Amino acid sequence: MSTKNDHPFKRDALLDKPGIVGARWWQETLVHSDPIARRSALKALFLVGGTLASAALIGVAVETCASSAPDVKTEPRSSLDMQKEYGWNFGATADSLTFAGVQTRPFDRDALARMADQLAPTSPTLRRYYVPTLFQSPTALPRSVPEGDPGTVKPLKDALSPIFTSAMDVAYRRGQALASLFALAATGAVGGAHGAAAAVVIDLPGQEAVAFAAGAASAFDPVFAFDNWPHPRGVVPAHLTLAAAAYYQPLFAQRQMAPNAPPMFVLDRQRLAAYTDATNQFDNRHLSKLPSASDLRALGAKHVLYVVPTDSDVLELDDLNDDFVAFDRAGLGVRIVAASAFGPDPGVDSSGSVSRTESGGDAGVKRAAGANAKVDAGSARAGATDTSGMPPVIGPPYYYGSSADTHAWFWTDYPWVSPTPPAKRSPLMSNAGKSYVPRVRTTPFTPSGGGPKAPPPGFGTVPVVIALGTGVILGAALSRNGSWNRSSGGWGG
Repeated sequence: MSTKNDHPFKRDALLDKPGIVGARWWQETLVHSDPIARRSALKALFLVGGTLASAALIGVAVETCASSAPDVKTEPRSSLDMQKEYGWNFGATADSLTFAGVQTRPFDRDALARMADQLAPTSPTLRRYYVPTLFQSPTALPRSVPEGDPGTVKPLKDALSPIFTSAMDVAYRRGQALASLFALAATGAVGGAHGAAAAVVIDLPGQEAVAFAAGAASAFDPVFAFDNWPHPRGVVPAHLTLAAAAYYQPLFAQRQMAPNAPPMFVLDRQRLAAYTDATNQFDNRHLSKLPSASDLRALGAKHVLYVVPTDSDVLELDDLNDDFVAFDRAGLGVRIVAASAFGPDPGVDSSGSVSRTESGGDAGVKRAAGANAKVDAGSARAGATDTSGMPPVIGPPYYYGSSADTHAWFWTDYPWVSPTPPAKRSPLMSNAGKSYVPRVRTTPFTPSGGGPKAPPPGFGTVPVVIALGTGVILGAALSRNGSWNRSSGGWGG
């Protein structure tokens, strides 16, 4: 037990900062220790202090080095605006595009400069609804060069190749089948029916949407609405849509259609693709654009037919809900038909001739459908000259319900003509779309205070790197070659 003459351990302050805890009682013990021990302790303290000082100097050096990095921030900007300003491959000038189904036939690359004009609606009334954005991209040149990422921008027309795939071939034939139904109803060739007065909205994956529209161009006036540009890392594969358009461009350039053909609004179903990785993906998503209900009525439409990929697609995409609800409220009946509802008839050969026994009025339906298919196929073959570069269309025509017997049943499921054309039997398939009615629902594009639909925050934008001092855009944050990525200190926002 200690006495009053002892010098016991005593802590007279409670400190909890690193490097300070216990400092005062340790220094007090030095006062009461022997000189040799005290000198050793002081020497040790000097060494420790020198080490700490060195560490502090290193920290200052690191901090100074970091502060020498460019002062930058990141901000979202419109993806399309950045592409128009700095080039279609903004932030990925070293990357390339990948195409499936590339055509090796002669290709007039200079014709790409005429694409926006040649794929425009033939009716002047419909041109106000045409969105030529995608078709303008091949020949567009950048207006500026990003200071922090001055890569060479190869013109898109030099990176583009036309494609033709089996899916496009099927979509083309399905477009032919729908066109045959409307063409026959318009002329009264089937059952004396006249006029469907329907506007059609095609909502298929980009390249298939273009092919469907090409197949249907004999009876409809296609109105394309592709409001984006391709990008090597684009979440929407718009380069494939553009490549399909390049393939069918000669056909559209040579098309002939009846006056006052009904409008066919063509959308890319991939426009709302999932976007999750801003560091490696480029957000080139966009919204659909359709006429208002009053505009459709002014165009003569009484109905709207929404074409989707399969019968399981029984709901419109989110950005169409407000439009379709408005159409319905205005008395425009909106119905869905699946593109997969149209297929080949095993009993009809590639020339469109019916091989099985015909009977009654049904034979007229078969012959009319087959003849129309042959006319469409012949038109396509006529376009397959040396100037078009398109191969001849060889294969059986497609029918509603995959049978010539059920083709005219389309007008029973969609009773928009009078009288209803006769058909031998109903299709052996489900068709939930014929009973579809649009319902109000909340989507990411539903405006909070009313008004037109609008994209949610961050939709269709790309993070860009901006110099704090000047406000100059240095480049896209996703660029691996930007000067901010090559600096010693990095960047942040």
